[in-house]
This record gives sequence, structure tokens and C-alpha cells, in this order.
Amino acid sequence: MENNNFWQTERGKALIKLGAWMIFIIALIVFVLVSERNADDNILDDLNDNEVNNNEPTETYEFALFSEMIENLINGNYEYSYKITNNNINYIYNGTKCNNEELGYRETSGGIIKYYQNDLNAYQVILNEYVPIANLYEGIDTNFINLDILFNNLNEYLYNTEKEEDVRVITYDKDGYKVAITTDLENITNISITTETSSYDLDFNVVSICDLGVLSE
Repeated sequence: MENNNFWQTERGKALIKLGAWMIFIIALIVFVLVSERNADDNILDDLNDNEVNNNEPTETYEFALFSEMIENLINGNYEYSYKITNNNINYIYNGTKCNNEELGYRETSGGIIKYYQNDLNAYQVILNEYVPIANLYEGIDTNFINLDILFNNLNEYLYNTEKEEDVRVITYDKDGYKVAITTDLENITNISITTETSSYDLDFNVVSICDLGVLSE
């Protein structure tokens, strides 16, 4: 009975409170330690994630020399699509250049013709006949589609270059017209020319092997 009465005394009640406070403090310490451990683990995980991300290889793009691209386009073989507007009149040329010969189609408001040309002459192809034609490029400025002449005219001018991953755009702001040349890593893919009265949008797809299947003159 004396033991039971002890906890009813002031001293017993004080011991009970002290024990409760000790349990609370121990639990609080354990909670804080566990929280800090979790926080440290999270920080370590973040650091490891960042290290993994930083160690991922960064893809770099290296472009061929612009001068080499120009030379390869002038001397190479390619499929082309020219969309031209001059004085509000539209012209479309689709064809293939192969070993200094061209076979393609010209489309205007007057209709569509098939043509063939080499270094010497141009012909309209009608079935199996080659009829000489003098007005294949009538209405447009051939200085903008003759690549030798175009790049010779740009040769003395400075240009600006913008790159985005594997695409490069080279621009000239020349007196009387502007030129924007788009390339991939290896080749020129588009030439865009604008003047006050005309626009020339020239697309190129370089090919390594070609055969026009036409008669050489």
C-alpha cells in the first residue's frame, strides 16, 4: 500500500512527469536524427543525379567548310526544286543535274514542259524528240540560278553565320538583294534570294549516283 501511495505523493508525481519528459525528449532526438539522415540522403541522391547528368555525353556538331560545300554543289550531282516569283509571275523548275546535264520540268501559268540541257544547248523534250528551245528561263534572272555566277558575285562579300545543332544559315546582305544559304553538316540544302521585285527559293538534294537516261549532245 505504501508503494501505491508513493505515486500519489508530490515526489511520485514529479518522477512520473520527469519520466514522461525524458521519453518525449528521446523521441524528439530520434525524430530529428532520422529527419537529418533522410535530408542527407536526398542531397546525396541529387548530387548523384547531377553527376550522372553532367557525365552524359554532349553531342557536338562539326560542319564541313563552307567553301567546300560551294565547290561540291557546283561540281556535283543533285536533284533540285526552284520556286521563283518575278514581278508577280510564278515559275517552278523541278529536275536533276547529273554530270553537267539536266533533265527536268518547267511549270508556269502557260503549262508544263519537259526539258533537257547540257553545257551547249537547251531542248524541250516532246516524246522522244529534242526540240531546241531558246526561252527556257525567259522571265527570270539566270544570274540567281547559275551557281557559278551567283557565288562569284558573293565571293567578295562578308556573311553572317547562325548555327542551331546540325543546321547552319549563312546570310549575305548585298546591294540590291539578300541571300540566305542553309546547310546541313555536309551540304548546301537551300538558297533563298530576295530582291525588291522577285524571290528565288532553290532547294537541293545532293545525290552520289545518277543517270538521266537521255541522249548526250
